[in-house]
Amino acid sequence: MQIMIADNIKNLRKEHSMTQEQLADALGVTVGAVYKWEAGLSMPEIRLLMEIADLFDSSVDSILGYVQQSGSIHGRIKRIKELTAVKNFDEAIAESGKALKKYPNNFGIVYTSAFMYMVKTTEDKSRESMMRSNELFEKALTLLDQNSSGDISEINILNYMATNYLSTGETEKALEILKHNNIRNINSSLIGFLYAVELKEPDEALHYVKKTIIEFVISISRVTYAASFAYALENDKSCISSLNWLTGFLDSMKTDPDTVVYTDKFKALSLALVSVWEEMFGYSEDAEEHIKEAYELAARFDEAPVFSSKGIMFIDDVDGLLIDSFGKTVYEAVENYVFDKAPKNKASRKIKKMWEDLNGK
Repeated sequence: MQIMIADNIKNLRKEHSMTQEQLADALGVTVGAVYKWEAGLSMPEIRLLMEIADLFDSSVDSILGYVQQSGSIHGRIKRIKELTAVKNFDEAIAESGKALKKYPNNFGIVYTSAFMYMVKTTEDKSRESMMRSNELFEKALTLLDQNSSGDISEINILNYMATNYLSTGETEKALEILKHNNIRNINSSLIGFLYAVELKEPDEALHYVKKTIIEFVISISRVTYAASFAYALENDKSCISSLNWLTGFLDSMKTDPDTVVYTDKFKALSLALVSVWEEMFGYSEDAEEHIKEAYELAARFDEAPVFSSKGIMFIDDVDGLLIDSFGKTVYEAVENYVFDKAPKNKASRKIKKMWEDLNGK
């Protein structure tokens, strides 16, 4: 490592508008001692380093300041990942051990080693591997401020720890973590599965299953809608088939095909958008049929809006309002998320004109 103490003391002194004489006086040393520190000819003893850090509201680590051989760290992380990918755990453990000995407080090393032991645990169900993995994951949580990856967070580290417990059959311990870490129902599907399949507790299972279904219906509608847009922008006809699948799925979730339910809001949006794509690809008859169906469904929904799960399979009896960001009415949602967002071309203008004619504009 490269020690940067001389430059750091000089820079901190200047940042605080102090002369070498003033710094020497504050620390009770000679001006010559300060000069030697800043010239790199000597170093302050530990006690003085602590006083310098306190004087400049810094830390001893910062005063010492060194540049780690990041290539070495990244190389070790890469090597552990490569060995884990091919499940060469003996070499991965050896590499991890050397890395942890040299860099015990480096987040990347600690997290990668924990992940490696987790993969090993899923293979051999070893409680020893599980305990080592969770020990390292717990340490990774204390080092999380070093993390710069948006893919790693406290949430998934805790869920990995739960996964470890599941691998060794410790379902109750896994559930404790999953339930405590169930932000926005992220773990509800797995919790419901464990209660139903592993613990045979149907009431608890259904409580979480129903939460999952509500989130799933909204999420799958949003995801499919987004995918359709992406396909359309790439001139891919999958933009049509994806929305046709979505309308079929939404219909399959209704307990009564003739009753208007909350999911019909998403279906109307889907029908309006697919009509634009169909017109773009030359399926004018289908486009006209679907924009009419979208308008009729929108009119029925907006006349008597439904913001509960009533009439939706599996969650018909769940209380509470269902909300989304598309708009208060279906008509508003279509205006905002179909005609305002779709490419401004001949096809979209034609479908919008049909929509407005149907609405009497």
